Amino acid sequence: MKTLIVYDSIFGNTEKIALAIGNSLSSKGNVETYRVSAIKLEQLIGLDLLIVGSPTRA
Repeated sequence: MKTLIVYDSIFGNTEKIALAIGNSLSSKGNVETYRVSAIKLEQLIGLDLLIVGSPTRA
């Protein structure tokens, strides 16, 4: 399974969760985790799963 996790994080909490999800899924196949600013469109081709994480503000 080809998985891409894309996230943005202000205080680091979303990054911690994204990395934890990536570690959990790594046994299921190819998992890559990137900040949204580092993603190239070509990385979206052929994905089986796309996970998006974003910060929240109250």
